[in-house]
Amino acid sequence: MDDSFSLLELEKELCQEARESGSKTVVKHYVFEDLLDTSESLICYSKDHGQFSVYSYVLLKEKSSFFSRKEETELGCYLGYRNGTIYTFEDFNFKISSLEEFTLLTEAVEVTTGNSFYFELCNLCKLPEKLSGELDVTLSIYTRAIKKLPPLTHFDQLADENRELLKLVLKGNSKAREKLEAEVGESETERLIEEFKSKPEELFDTCILSSGNSYTVIGIVTAVEKVEMEGRELHSIDIFSEELELTVLTPQPVQLLEGERIQLNGRMFGVAVV
Repeated sequence: MDDSFSLLELEKELCQEARESGSKTVVKHYVFEDLLDTSESLICYSKDHGQFSVYSYVLLKEKSSFFSRKEETELGCYLGYRNGTIYTFEDFNFKISSLEEFTLLTEAVEVTTGNSFYFELCNLCKLPEKLSGELDVTLSIYTRAIKKLPPLTHFDQLADENRELLKLVLKGNSKAREKLEAEVGESETERLIEEFKSKPEELFDTCILSSGNSYTVIGIVTAVEKVEMEGRELHSIDIFSEELELTVLTPQPVQLLEGERIQLNGRMFGVAVV
């Protein structure tokens, strides 16, 4: 079961409510074709709650016997925030390989920047059988906690010029390390790597690091809005980081002003605009 509900401290009863009184969709998207037996169907139950939607995925299996019956297995329950930041994507790569390890993890290319994003596409059930081209998706990072940062007092030009190489080095890319050493020397390479690992907020004014759909972001606040989900108060925070606009959703009480600098760790979720 996905932990996006516990992340926002919401009750699991919402998943049950979606299955009992929400809309029902038989998932047709091609990514599941080879994962389902002829007697199986993938069902999605969904229900809207203001700016949020709950999506509960269930495997339905029909037993062929004299006493014909159906079995339902819960696969995952997702909370989608429909008021995130909209990006347009292409070249979708769905990471699910089996129903036993159910995931909606998706890699897609943002058409304007060419950057790859990794996110759980909560409403994959709403997609047609085939995607014919570009698709708009609202993205949000769900985080448990946000840390305020002081303004950056020192600009490290060497780090800034080699930011992308440093990111690759942290992901274990040996060729990137060799290139960085050729650019700045071994001692500076060691310093940059160590500082990037331990205190990226002191190297960069803004920064985005990712591993799958887990993101570490240092950004500048541009707007803060209170939102509610079934009586639970949350905060939707717009930030600017590395020339990108992002939306952050957190249950943490925050007192943030426009222009303040923050750091967070969280997971990225998307809702397709269909």
